[in-house]
Amino acid sequence: MPLVDPHALTSVDWVNIHNWLTILWLFLPLMIVFAFSMMIAHAFIPSGVATGDFPAGLSKLRLPITVIGLVALAAAVVVFILALMATWSTIGFFWDRHFV
Repeated sequence: MPLVDPHALTSVDWVNIHNWLTILWLFLPLMIVFAFSMMIAHAFIPSGVATGDFPAGLSKLRLPITVIGLVALAAAVVVFILALMATWSTIGFFWDRHFV
């Protein structure tokens, strides 16, 4: 079976690729926010309070920081799903075979 050459990219294809890359680049900062907020809320604050380096009142910030992390995780999952859905439609306009 002969391999099909990809079609030439039009300006609409470049706009779709730009939108796909923008969605994909949003995923990284959201995951960084999630990771650091979980690390701060569940590792640094409890350890610092237990050793006496941080005041005990700082433990009250654990819940809001955890909520921020979970919101960032939920947004990252949504962004990842949007990127997956956009992948097939973006590539499908100029390359007919996805799994080659």
